[in-house]
Amino acid sequence: MMGLDHTTKGQGAWRRLYSRVADFAREEAGTVTVESVIILPVILFGLQATYAYFESYRHQSMALKANYAVADYLSRIPAYDQTMLDGLDELFEYMTRSSESSWIRVTVVECREDVAKCNDETPRKLNIQNDAAVANSHASDGKNPYAQGTMRNKLAHHIPKMYKGEFLIVVETYAQFQPTFAGRWTGIYQPEFAHVTVTSPREHDFLCWKVVAADCPTP
Repeated sequence: MMGLDHTTKGQGAWRRLYSRVADFAREEAGTVTVESVIILPVILFGLQATYAYFESYRHQSMALKANYAVADYLSRIPAYDQTMLDGLDELFEYMTRSSESSWIRVTVVECREDVAKCNDETPRKLNIQNDAAVANSHASDGKNPYAQGTMRNKLAHHIPKMYKGEFLIVVETYAQFQPTFAGRWTGIYQPEFAHVTVTSPREHDFLCWKVVAADCPTP
């Protein structure tokens, strides 16, 4: 009887607890202050996260458009040098509102081999165009240009099929984004938006790397 009485008392306690919880769940009375304290942090976090993600996508779009602008400009001129490349880097940073760690790399690629070797082999037998025995791959901000093997491994999948004797200009841009809010709140820390654009020379045979004035043909 004592065991039964103990069980009955335990069941009664659970019923009373369940009843109180159920009453609390059905309760509709309250104050605006308490509800605001509970929901306001959630609303603020949602607004912060929404703004952070929108800002991130906006900067990514700006970086892509700036890449197109740089590539379009380079496709219309006969030659460029390190001074011009550094100037384009500053222009890119201004257009994307990115930090000083943003940078640009330009590589002129040509197909010297048969079409099958340029397009179908793995890795593709593409070559960096040479001016005055200088490989035409250059970067701003002290970054490394491409060597032949590295170019074939990292750029070949970005380049469309080429015909023998064709030149293409590959423009890589890297924009360092600095979020407004700390990454621990939004999950967005400091992403680097990298874009690769491939374009054909528009008004000249190819884009020449100019070390001295006599290196490139006069347009």
